[in-house]
Amino acid sequence: MAQAEYVVSAIRALLTDVSAKPSTNPIRVAYPRFLADLTGNPPRPIPVCADAADLQDRADHLEGVIAALSAYLTAILDDTAQNVPGGLDLRQIDALRSDLESELRGTLQQAIDGTARRAA
Repeated sequence: MAQAEYVVSAIRALLTDVSAKPSTNPIRVAYPRFLADLTGNPPRPIPVCADAADLQDRADHLEGVIAALSAYLTAILDDTAQNVPGGLDLRQIDALRSDLESELRGTLQQAIDGTARRAA
């Protein structure tokens, strides 16, 4: 009977690509880490009359999302660049990512500051 269980386990491992040792492939590591970062940092609902603390909480959440996305994009693009003859020119993507981070931070900070001023 033990032998039958071993065969079933071996077939299941082949079908699901499960291996006994953890993967060192950067993409296989980056994707579940990205998902874990997102699920570990869910956004809290914002009330209709949000105050500065509510907006700061949302800004912190988005900063975490952007950091997780940035790490994931870096892993995917680095892996892709290794498989493209001559690599990839990632300067525009890096600039867009930086612009997105800056715009999000600036927009939310203006909202936080305006809400705090109105409350004072």
